[in-house]
Formats: sequence, structure tokens, C-alpha cells
Amino acid sequence: YDSFKLASPSGKGIIKVLSNNVQELADRTFQQPNYKKGQDWFDNYHTYEDIKKWYINHSKKDPSHVKFVASIGKTDQSNDIFAVHLTNNNTLPYGRSKSKIWFQSLIHAREWLGGSTTHNSDGYKYTQIERYWRKNRKSPHGVDINRNFPYKWGGPGASEDPYEIDYRGPSAGSELETKAITSYFKEQGHIAGAIDFHTFSELVLRPPGDKGDTPDEAKLKKLGDEIRDVIVKSRGTLYTSQKSYELYSTSGTAMDWFYGEGNTYGYTIELSPKYGGEEGFSPPPIFIKPVGAELYPAAVHFINQKGKLLPFKPI
Repeated sequence: YDSFKLASPSGKGIIKVLSNNVQELADRTFQQPNYKKGQDWFDNYHTYEDIKKWYINHSKKDPSHVKFVASIGKTDQSNDIFAVHLTNNNTLPYGRSKSKIWFQSLIHAREWLGGSTTHNSDGYKYTQIERYWRKNRKSPHGVDINRNFPYKWGGPGASEDPYEIDYRGPSAGSELETKAITSYFKEQGHIAGAIDFHTFSELVLRPPGDKGDTPDEAKLKKLGDEIRDVIVKSRGTLYTSQKSYELYSTSGTAMDWFYGEGNTYGYTIELSPKYGGEEGFSPPPIFIKPVGAELYPAAVHFINQKGKLLPFKPI
């Protein structure tokens, strides 16, 4: 704290202590991925291996509604990047395909609360050792996968310095995780909408990551506002719906790629809590169910719009 005071010229900034002991926060969550038999699944965080097993078990119990895809690609450390398909029984006439929605999470390894599928398997496993690790584990210093997507890559809010937490990688779409996600996304045909879940700040973010408006701002804003309103109605949590760059500038993100390359309704949702410094990345497990309860109706609303979400014109 004293070092920060010395680094901040008088009158030039405000210093606020958000946590007096970051190590204590880390120690508290290091212990969390420890599922106990008989415990409700949503009472705790889980390891990469246990998350895989959970989905595999559900796919075996209910194969008509749950399909587990063991690997859509491998990471640098040879961990599988898996996918899960959830569906109702197909009652459409032969030859007609269902509209599809895409959800993804844990691109940033430390954001455990947002996790349902681990799109950064190496990084997530490493957070058992280094709790606040964000990037993948590409040697030597990792790449921020959410600055590596091949749409407007290399712009603002993405560093060219490998030591920085938002390092964009050596080239657009260079990372194995990025390649797996974009390739599998395209294989599905048109996807009506996509959400990339993160923590934290209680925000519903829409394109663009950089300045200005997209040609489809009105439509993107309308659905983003609806998602926010459903969350507020469900538990009273006051999320904010806004353009992504109004938070800070970014480039090479999944959200912008969904919109710009996938021609779909792409969003980033930053989950609770609203504030918290490092603690915002390591909320205790008691947050899991309340945050799930406020997000579930919003996800259902998003899914229910799928038939109305027509492809955008390529830009």
C-alpha cells in the first residue's frame, strides 16, 4: 500500500484497498475444487477432470437430450477441449434443422464462477497452483485467448508484450484453443446467438470492443437490454447493458468474432460480484447457486429468441 502511495502523485489518483490479504483469498479458493460424494454439485467448484466426468455421466443417463463431445481440439499440454450439446427432442419436419445457441466459459482461467465448460483447460488446471492465472499455458508466458480471435486482432486493449496479462499472441487465431473454438463453431452451421461468460462486474456487453457503433446496434442493444431486465427481475441484481468499449477497449475477443465473423448476436456477460478487486475472481462457493439463479432465466430467454435471431449481413 505504501509503495502505491509513493507511486501516485498527490492529487492525481485515489487509492482504495479492496483486499488486505490477497493470499488469504487465494488460499480460500485453492481448496474449493474438492467435490465430496453426496454433496450437491453446485455447492462447490470442481476440477477439470470432475467437470468432464459430470457431463459424461449426464450424457449416458439422458442421451436423447445431452451429447458429450470428448474433444474438439487439444491444448498445448494435450488436454481435451470438450463440448456439450443440449437439446429437446427434434419434432421438426425432416430436413429442417433447429436454431442453435452457443454458450462458452472459462476462457480466462481464473474466472471459476463462470465455468461450465473449460475452454482454457491448461490455464484452469494451473489455477490450482497459481490462483489468479488468466492466460493459457503456451510457453513461455501464455496468451490471452480472449485477445487472440481472428477478427480485428491486434487493435486496442490487447498487448503485444508476452509478459502482459492481455497478450494477444504472435498472430491472429494462433492458439490451439482459438482454432478449436472457431473451427467447431463454424462446423455447426449458422448459430443464432452466442454468449461468452466471464467474471466479474455485472455487465451485459455487446459489440464492438473498440469505438463506434456496429451497423446492428439497435438489434444488439434491444436483446442485451432484455437479458439485463430478465436478470434484474429474477433476483434484483442490477446488471448494466452497454457497448463493450464503454468499459474499456478490447480487440480480438470472442464476442466480436461471434458478431463479425459468425454474423450472429454475440455478447459477453460479466457475472457477479459488481466490485471486489482480486476477490471478484475468487468468490466463495456460496455464490454459485445465487448467481446461477439470476443467470438461468436470462439464458432461457436468450435461447427462446433463437428463432427470431436472423443472421446479420457480413461486415
